Amino acid sequence: MKIKISLAMVLVISALLTSCQEDSAERSSWVPAIEQTGFEYLNESAARIEAALLDSREKLLAGDQEKSLASLADAENTVQVLRYYDVPMTEVRQLIYDASRLHALQRSQDALEHLNRAAEILLKIEQQGSPPVQKSMQELRSMASELQMLLEEERRAPTSESQVNVSRKVAANFSELGHKVNLLALKSDLVLSGADFSHGMKAE
Repeated sequence: MKIKISLAMVLVISALLTSCQEDSAERSSWVPAIEQTGFEYLNESAARIEAALLDSREKLLAGDQEKSLASLADAENTVQVLRYYDVPMTEVRQLIYDASRLHALQRSQDALEHLNRAAEILLKIEQQGSPPVQKSMQELRSMASELQMLLEEERRAPTSESQVNVSRKVAANFSELGHKVNLLALKSDLVLSGADFSHGMKAE
């Protein structure tokens, strides 16, 4: 009789320990480090616009209208890059970083809304850009879509253990997407090599 009671107690304690381990398991999350980001590319675009406008003015005052118009065209091209790529990509980066922080706070619905907004902006950049830009934006939208599905899976997870497991995938995907967006923002010169947004401007 005592053996049966002892065995029952062992089973109960074992179940309680398993339950406690499940409850104490922590969800994973990715919170981006601010120092990894920067806004140098915005300053560089502004500096190029200013230099091109000054050069255009000097050429015009010197009577060289053809070279003045060429410098003005350079300024206009840089304005397009700033408007249709640099600024929107900065907003996308912020939305994704904020979404990751909201996920860390277990505000999944808000995180999803931020990702939806980021995907909309990426689509707009894609529609306004030339093929090199379109390819990069399609890749980012695919990554964002996969992340959205994982967030939904995490939210519907039947147990805390399965939720924790999915949260690890969510955190890893947030990290991958965040770093990719940040790189494409900081290295816009490489992404936009040979690209233009002229048809995006005409469409408005």
